[in-house]
Amino acid sequence: MPRASLWRRLGAMLYDTMMVLAIVITTAIIVVRFTATTPSGFWWQSLLFCEWFAFFLYFWCNGGKTIGMMAWRLKVQSDDGAPLSPTQATTRFAAGLLSAACLGLGYLWALVDPLNRTWSDMLSGSHIIVEPKQT
Repeated sequence: MPRASLWRRLGAMLYDTMMVLAIVITTAIIVVRFTATTPSGFWWQSLLFCEWFAFFLYFWCNGGKTIGMMAWRLKVQSDDGAPLSPTQATTRFAAGLLSAACLGLGYLWALVDPLNRTWSDMLSGSHIIVEPKQT
């Protein structure tokens, strides 16, 4: 199966960003409703980070597709074709943070890599494929 282009990946990332934002807003509404305080500080940031991490870990380890990846017909899998392990998913998540922290250089790497791999792909021993259209 063909590997995913950077543009297709960015489309999926945009969809997933909207999903994570919806989760954050829902969490904020629940916290404000039950505590009557504005969420802030270390505990709030930690909660949101854990939700963000759990979102990707769950989808990558259970089917290999986030909601955005489903919309763009993408799937993440180990280099040997197996589903991602929790260790691989955690490494992929951390490498994604590193890629973003380097002003997106880790994602732009796909433009120069012959296999369209990003830093996340290389460090976690995984890759993203484009699934065929269902008829």
